[in-house]
Amino acid sequence: MANAANCKKCGALFLQTSKRDICDKCFEEQNKLVSDINTYVLTAPAETVPLEEILTRFNLKVDEFEALFLAGKFVKVAQKVTMKCAKCGNIVPIAGKTNQLCSNCAKKLQNEI
Repeated sequence: MANAANCKKCGALFLQTSKRDICDKCFEEQNKLVSDINTYVLTAPAETVPLEEILTRFNLKVDEFEALFLAGKFVKVAQKVTMKCAKCGNIVPIAGKTNQLCSNCAKKLQNEI
């Protein structure tokens, strides 16, 4: 059953026919953004691409990127995109992190609890 809802991104009223919380226009824009990011990372000449570079180039906030990452939109590029661990500062692929920590720091923190 369809319900009227406001788009989470642009606020427009749309007919919600699925669990999606954004309108069709924003959904298409999001899919294009994901495609552009995947293409950029896969065609980058460097072996890895820092997350900060993606955020700057595509004018994204960390939480916007993380929401797309957690939704499984960057499976193809997760090993190539890197970020700094918030605790030790090591550079790790986003695929190998737990929140803002690398897997080693996350394990150490878990053992301390």
